[in-house]
Order: sequence, then C-alpha cells, then structure tokens
Amino acid sequence: MKKLTLLFATAMIASCGSEPTTTVTTSDGKSVELTQNGQNEATVKAEDGTTATFSTGAAAAKDLPLGISAYPGAAVTANISGNGPDGKGGAMVTMTTSDAPDKVTTFYKAEATKRGMTTKSQETAVGNMASFSAENEAGEKLVATATPGGEGKTQIMLVIETK
Repeated sequence: MKKLTLLFATAMIASCGSEPTTTVTTSDGKSVELTQNGQNEATVKAEDGTTATFSTGAAAAKDLPLGISAYPGAAVTANISGNGPDGKGGAMVTMTTSDAPDKVTTFYKAEATKRGMTTKSQETAVGNMASFSAENEAGEKLVATATPGGEGKTQIMLVIETK
C-alpha cells in the first residue's frame, strides 16, 4: 500500500492529457495501472491485485467501507481506500462540518452499533477533540476523530479497516 501511495503522484502526472488508463513500470520492473475514474477519482492497481483509490469532492462520499455513512451535511474532502490481494482493506476519509466534535462521535458510535461493533475506546482531550474506536467480531474497525478547526468548523477523520 505504501508503494502505491508513493507511485500515485508520479502516475497522476504521467496520465495528464492521456487516455483514462496508464501503465507505469516501477524501478523493480513491476507494472502499476492507473485508471482515471472521472474528474475527481483515480485508482491504482498493482500486479498482485492490490488497489488504492483516491477521490475528492462528491466522489469521495460514495461507497465508504462497511456501509459507513458520511456525516450528514458534512463536506467530504478526501477518501483514500484500498484493498490487498487477500481482500483486506480500508479507508481514510476526511470531512468538515459546523457541528461540535462530540455530536460527530455520537453519530459514528451509532453507525458502529448498527454494524455490530463494540466501542473499544473513547476520549475527549484538550481543545474539545473527541475520538473513539470500535471493532466487530471479525476484527473490522472504525476510528473516528473530530477536532475543532478554524472558522467554527470541525475536522472529521475516519479510519476504517475491513477484513
């Protein structure tokens, strides 16, 4: 996954002004395929089947892992998701909202409960940051962090791990 992230910038530059799919050969001779899935989304696929999708704007709010919902009314700023050849995967999603951090984590606790997850940790730290983590019996995880930001906005970051 780390290699895919590093190759993303290079692959994006290589795909500018070209066909929707570009193949890049790495220094070790392996091929990586970059597909532009519209204006705000791209997928990188390695030979072993590992994939990483990078999206922004409206594209970033769709198809979050485990059926987790984007926070109601939030602006989804980015979604980086991926899957390995073994089927394990996950995502990191960032959003902004005008709601308070504790309201955000309350929403995501309910999302976790709907999916059979149990809260593993919860804390509110200095500056009214709120966070929690939850896990189901299969080992799938959700971590939600909400931090007060500038202009009365709360920054939300979700990390989702799938099995």
